[in-house]
Amino acid sequence: MDNELQDEYEDITFCHRITIFSPLIRNAIVTKPISQCFGYKFITWAKLFHLMTIVFIMWMGWAVLYFILGDTMLPTNDGFGLYILALFSAWLGWCLSSIPYLRIPPVFGMLVAGIIVRNSGLYNIHEELGAVTTSKIRTFCLTFIMIRAGLQLSTTSLGKHTIFIMMLAIVPSSIEVLVLSICCRYILSYHWDWSFMAGTILGCMSPVLIMNSILALAEHGYGEDHGLATILSTAACIDVVHVISLFTICYSFVFANDEDRSKWWYYILSIGIRDSILGIMAGTFLGICFVFIPHRSHKNANWYRIICLVLGSLMCTTATAKMTISGGGYLASLVMSFVSMVGWRILTVSFDTTSFRRVTHTLWQLVQPILVGVIGADIEFVNWSVSRFGLYISCILIGLMGRSCATYLATWRTPLTWKERLFVVVCWLPKGTIQAALGPMAYEHLRNGEESEELQMAMDIVKVSVVTILFLSPIGASLISYTGPILLVQTTAEQRQRDRELSYLRILSFLPMSEQIHQQNP
Repeated sequence: MDNELQDEYEDITFCHRITIFSPLIRNAIVTKPISQCFGYKFITWAKLFHLMTIVFIMWMGWAVLYFILGDTMLPTNDGFGLYILALFSAWLGWCLSSIPYLRIPPVFGMLVAGIIVRNSGLYNIHEELGAVTTSKIRTFCLTFIMIRAGLQLSTTSLGKHTIFIMMLAIVPSSIEVLVLSICCRYILSYHWDWSFMAGTILGCMSPVLIMNSILALAEHGYGEDHGLATILSTAACIDVVHVISLFTICYSFVFANDEDRSKWWYYILSIGIRDSILGIMAGTFLGICFVFIPHRSHKNANWYRIICLVLGSLMCTTATAKMTISGGGYLASLVMSFVSMVGWRILTVSFDTTSFRRVTHTLWQLVQPILVGVIGADIEFVNWSVSRFGLYISCILIGLMGRSCATYLATWRTPLTWKERLFVVVCWLPKGTIQAALGPMAYEHLRNGEESEELQMAMDIVKVSVVTILFLSPIGASLISYTGPILLVQTTAEQRQRDRELSYLRILSFLPMSEQIHQQNP
């Protein structure tokens, strides 16, 4: 025991075992404040070391990029500006999300950081990056969203609550898209085709914000009596696929030539069916391949699986972008992740998804500041009007009213209590990541051309997307965190452990007798 205490003591000292230093330095406790003066008692040596680590990582990251990319990473050049924008977005997102009690999601701070950079005149993304680069950034980031969504899908929830999940995923979003399309037509004065495209952009939820908030509550046992975390996460993932598919059809129709527009019904059906079939076929084929390659007995099988999953998804999304099939790649990414995860679980009873979710979460933490910061840096408040801002808010609120009513009705004939149904309504409010990915696509398609009415509508869609993120990302995430403990029943840790044991026993019951004996007596 004395040795353990001694080891713990040495771990919190500056450098106890390096005898060439003075004992005053060697035995300094890193958890103690640096100085008692001026009230800065919260600044400890450990926090200073952490800050120095972050600074060194930032500096070395810039150095590596400079040696690879050259002069573009020098100050005043485009690469350096994007690097600083990503760092500032990550820092401001972390700062605002760390404010106690407010529970602001990082995406809000990242968007604000981009807006500050652009409107302060520090960085003009229009001139520095261009439409091609920002489009690639958006494709990469949306790919990681779909990978996370596919990994979060639950076969158990889909099997037990198929109708409920499909209704919850499709009905509210479809109603909101329809209501928003009508609002965009008669309040914002868009053309009908542009109105439906804007409706699909604004009507999509943020699966990242919803899953993070719901899973945080589930860790404390809230809603676990009915398995709400897996049900809502699965429905949110399907909702995203549904709305992105609608956006693909509307986006393709908006930029179709006149001959295709004359056969709009055939064009819409062909695009929708083509994207769905190709996406499902490609995702299923690659997912089945990744189930067996690499073999599950390989000592680094999980790392190879993660690499295959990420590269396969990026291959699908970038390839379909080249072939102008804008939605099939994202559907393929989701199907690929889902099929692979199901196969790995079947082959290995003790398969754990934690490592996969951690890796995709880390990758998302790296790409999210770039995506959201670039969107914010694309917004210039010079051309904004107060009256137009009020119209944006009106459209968003009317769309939310339609979604909320449809969500509550979709949960009507279910075992959920009225409090749990109200919580589901709250969970369907957050928006942010999908608006950041899809909002500027039409504007980037047109901004290199001449000034036109379509260009003005495209820029207007970007503005209303930004307003949606600024309001509904912090408000939605905060409402989920605050209302969860009030509206949901909390199960104890013992109950959750018993449920996990029963689930494991159900899995064993489907195995051959020899395999059951092996699992019970390893």
